[in-house]
Amino acid sequence: MSSNQMQSAKDSAAQTTEHTKQFGAEKTGQAQDHAQGMGQAAKDKANQAGQATSDATQTAKDKAVEAKDNTGNALQQAGDKVKETLTNAKDAVTGNNQ
Repeated sequence: MSSNQMQSAKDSAAQTTEHTKQFGAEKTGQAQDHAQGMGQAAKDKANQAGQATSDATQTAKDKAVEAKDNTGNALQQAGDKVKETLTNAKDAVTGNNQ
């Protein structure tokens, strides 16, 4: 191989090496960008899921308070009815009907 051919082969190899490095750097950058995008999407989904869980928890708390209030009202009404019934029964027995 002549000196010119050897230099040409070296130049070609150097050019191929440089092209390969640039290609690798470009693909690495694309992969990093894609990974960052996927990471952000995962964070966004996690935030949405957290918000949905928070909303569901608040709704459950609100319904529990409402149910407690309804139960309290029902018990109060039942207690009043029992008291009225007992008072009527006592009055009937003692003759205090008016």
